Amino acid sequence: ENPGVSRWLIALSGALTLVYLGWWLDFRHLGAWFLYVPLFIGELYHVWQSFGYLHTIWEQKKIPEIRPKFFPMVDIFITVCGEPLDVVTRTLEGALGIDYPNFKVHILNDGLVARKKNWEEIADLSKRYPINVITRTTPGGAKAGNVNHALRVTNAPLFALFDADHVPLPQFLNKTVGYLEADPKMAFVQTPQYYANKDRNFLTQAAWEQQELFFGPICQGKNRHNATFWCGTNAVIRRAAVEDIGGVPEDNIAEDFMASLLMHERGWNSLFVPEVLSHGLAPTDLKSYYDQQFRWSRGSQEVLFKFNPLFRRGLTFAQKMQYLYSAGYYLNGFIVAIDAIIPLIVLSTGILPVVDTTSNYSIFFLPFIILTLYILMRSTRFTITFRAIQLTMSSFFIFLTATISVILGTKNAFKVTSKVEQEGNYLIYALPNILYIWLAVLVITLAVVREGVTASVVTNSAWVVFNAVFLSSFIRVAYPWRRAWRNAVSKAREALWFRGVRGAQVVEEKALVYEIRDDHKAST
Repeated sequence: ENPGVSRWLIALSGALTLVYLGWWLDFRHLGAWFLYVPLFIGELYHVWQSFGYLHTIWEQKKIPEIRPKFFPMVDIFITVCGEPLDVVTRTLEGALGIDYPNFKVHILNDGLVARKKNWEEIADLSKRYPINVITRTTPGGAKAGNVNHALRVTNAPLFALFDADHVPLPQFLNKTVGYLEADPKMAFVQTPQYYANKDRNFLTQAAWEQQELFFGPICQGKNRHNATFWCGTNAVIRRAAVEDIGGVPEDNIAEDFMASLLMHERGWNSLFVPEVLSHGLAPTDLKSYYDQQFRWSRGSQEVLFKFNPLFRRGLTFAQKMQYLYSAGYYLNGFIVAIDAIIPLIVLSTGILPVVDTTSNYSIFFLPFIILTLYILMRSTRFTITFRAIQLTMSSFFIFLTATISVILGTKNAFKVTSKVEQEGNYLIYALPNILYIWLAVLVITLAVVREGVTASVVTNSAWVVFNAVFLSSFIRVAYPWRRAWRNAVSKAREALWFRGVRGAQVVEEKALVYEIRDDHKAST
């Protein structure tokens, strides 16, 4: 059972959610229908996502630890596409230091086909380390094509996959391979993506807190439904499962999510091990974050619109729902836009979507939202903060453009998230947020001049200010406010992390959302 949230509290939250939905279904509150309908759709979305989260965390059983007995051969793949040599070398050395008797390390060098300047440097790593460098000469399929090419020239029954910046810990294979060995239908075992540089700046902190929510209660809850999906890195995968679906899908920029759907559809199992077994890097600048979130959003929504899990025959109902919850998260862009724009319209025109008093609405809304937020906080052991929610809402335009891109069928190239902090002025990515704040000041002023300080003006102004505060985080990280010395201190802290100076102390401090076992703490 979920150690953080009792079932009666989850059930109470579900009941209050239904009560709140009942208020919206009482159409006596209907004002202007063309404003009420989009608001109603938005609230249906919030209720659906709330029930999805409650359904996911209803039961989170601890998985038993299974160590490998026969130690099957494992090919370790490190995907590289222009990442800095020192970043790749750090991951390579971590892979070579894995405590497991039967593996081989391969660098999947895509630098040549992607026209990266350092591809030869990466190829030369085979002269310095006992590894195999696989350099593609024929492009196609981005990361998925790179992995498929490597699978054609290797033969181990299992392969572990790491992005260039994700450094595995020595016990990675000993903590994961046993589950694949014990269950011949286990397609892959996924572990968390932990950001070692989370303290670099506001963006890395907020991005990590988003990860804590996903790789904490959400992924642990998916285990109950055999609905964990492959997250692209820090996983061990069975070659036969990938071959069964015809290889890693090359026509979706979220190839891992799509591959998981196809494997589950064909009866394969999956598992999430809630233990930090590698250390990676969060995007440190807004451009990198934008590219990462657009790729995840675009790929997930393509699955939602083109391969809707609801109509996939090989999935259980629970699996269908879990895929819909996860992919549906990125529809949040439209919903945030609706919730942000309608108060502006009301203040500008005086037309009301809802005819009811604020106090009456609050009776239904406040219990729902307060308990929902409390359960969200408690289920993550109070690690998620205002930063993460603020960053999620600020990202609405990324998700919105991804949704439009899927609907229009626009082709989007796979962009590797930068592993080096890029200094610059990225206000262009925050233009929608800046525009909203300027409009907020304008319409509130106009409404006060036109109507005075009425209940309607105060209520809608409060919603506008609420949205403006949440949308402001992109502005904070878009412009290069930080000084060089502050970056230098952060980089030094990150270097100490990877050298293990802080070791177990840092794991204990920063990975509280996971069940870190005593032997894991000791080894790190």
